[in-house]
Amino acid sequence: MTQAGAGLDDDLLFGPEDAAATVAFLQRPSGPPWPVLVVDDDPQVHAMTAVLLRDFDFDGRPFEVVSALSAEEAKAVLALRPDIPVALLDVVMETEDAGLKLVRHIREEMGNRRMRIILRTGQPGQAPERDVIVDYDINDYKAKSELTAQRLFTALVSALRAWRDIVTIERNRQGLERIISASAPLFEIRPMRAFVEQLAEQIARVVDHGSLPAVLACRSIDRGDGCRTITVVAGLGAFARGVGMEMSDVLPADAAREVADTLETQRNRYHEDRCVLAFRTREHGVTVFRLERAEPYTPDEHRLLELFCNRVAIGFDNVCLYEELVALNRSLEQRVEERTVELAANQKALILTKERVERVLKRELHARDQQRQFLGMVSHEFRTPLAIIDSAAQLLAVRAERIEPEMLERLAVIRGSVQRLTGLIDAHLTDERLQSNALVLERAEVNLPELIGNAVRPFRVAYPDREFKMSLDELPRWAEIDANLIALVLSNLVNNAVKYSGPGGPIHLHGHTDGALAVIEVTDCGRGIPESELPRLFERFFRGSSASGVPGTGIGLHTVQQIVLLHGGAVAVESELGRGSTFRVLLPV
Repeated sequence: MTQAGAGLDDDLLFGPEDAAATVAFLQRPSGPPWPVLVVDDDPQVHAMTAVLLRDFDFDGRPFEVVSALSAEEAKAVLALRPDIPVALLDVVMETEDAGLKLVRHIREEMGNRRMRIILRTGQPGQAPERDVIVDYDINDYKAKSELTAQRLFTALVSALRAWRDIVTIERNRQGLERIISASAPLFEIRPMRAFVEQLAEQIARVVDHGSLPAVLACRSIDRGDGCRTITVVAGLGAFARGVGMEMSDVLPADAAREVADTLETQRNRYHEDRCVLAFRTREHGVTVFRLERAEPYTPDEHRLLELFCNRVAIGFDNVCLYEELVALNRSLEQRVEERTVELAANQKALILTKERVERVLKRELHARDQQRQFLGMVSHEFRTPLAIIDSAAQLLAVRAERIEPEMLERLAVIRGSVQRLTGLIDAHLTDERLQSNALVLERAEVNLPELIGNAVRPFRVAYPDREFKMSLDELPRWAEIDANLIALVLSNLVNNAVKYSGPGGPIHLHGHTDGALAVIEVTDCGRGIPESELPRLFERFFRGSSASGVPGTGIGLHTVQQIVLLHGGAVAVESELGRGSTFRVLLPV
């Protein structure tokens, strides 16, 4: 992902004093552009958006602005291009709620749930953010007065990723539906030859892109003279006339060799222009299917074919079992019937158990959703006033530099406290994401000593009477880590060191290299931890006896351990009552 025009990142796009900027020419990506629908009655908004997006690209593809100056014009555009992934939509155009009516048209009348809609308004009072988010199916809300080039790019990339995931899910769902509808009739076919012919048709439907692919089915057949040949037993499209012929007379030498290798190794082969699939049975050997089409096969289609192979392999075995059962003595029928009754009873028991488990799981998921909603609400309600406090402190600091420099230290304390409260919120949200397995690392090359210094800086401001000693010269300069999560780890450890050590006690941060590991140690001279409690120290919600009288939630160290483990590292602790503790973090570099 390439980002050009960095000089525009922090400039407001639609503020009262938009600045002109000259952007250096960059070589543009060659992929098809991402269409972005811009709906706004101000032509200058379209021009500015087009200029900014011209210097950005995502996933090797540039952006294309599709303009509409009114809601009605946008409806006409969407009627012709319903596959546009993202729309930047103004609220007030030909009417005060034209944009909101357009949202309802897209979602309800067009039934388009895939498009990501970003509301971008210059008059937030006309459509308050909270009401709009609740009442309308939009995906983001941006005030033009706060919008910068970087925020616009971030919003578009997030929306495109969401749209891409939704499209992938829909395609996979459609593929699974085709697998279910294609495999069900196969289990009703009894003769092996009819089964293979029907299977060739159903495979073609699983990856149907409008034009059926050419399908060839081959088997190794005894000619009667002791020799075996690979013979075409079914065919569709270009191979329909090859049924009954030897494979070497139907396929080119390279293709025939690939089919023969698949027949021998019984391993599926996937390429962009073809797929070679092996179906195995217990008594009737292996049948190989070769699929060819003009459109390239995608990785998702490879997985669908693999799933179809696994599902239909049961059909092969069912056909074989049927042919075996026909030859068996009728005396076995009673035994089969008894076994069927037993299986029915087991199935009934399994269904009852499954229903009970599903009810319990549903209650668990409901409780988890309520917890997630609560945390999201708390996060939103806390972040807004904290952001206001931080912004006010920044403005006061600008004035204080000119009028009252002695206020700068107090303002720094305010901002440090805001940052620590924001960190506490992040810690709780990170813990919730860890518990739901939704936390994904965003690794990047990070200056490790600088990251540690930035993590300690708010504590220096908040605790000017405490001494923070850092010796990081032996630490690797660069590490490929998730900077935000490791910063959270360091903040938790330093915060614990401050809370559990006496006033004025120094906090030591030491770093060095141990082979391929970066080792970061945080040491305090505080209360220490009883040896009997050390094995449980990283358990969620565990608080030891030394935590008496100290506020806390018991999730900090658990979060630290989980984040470090996600990085492939480890965390350890050494402690002595009355003399302090050392927490050691080991990270692969």
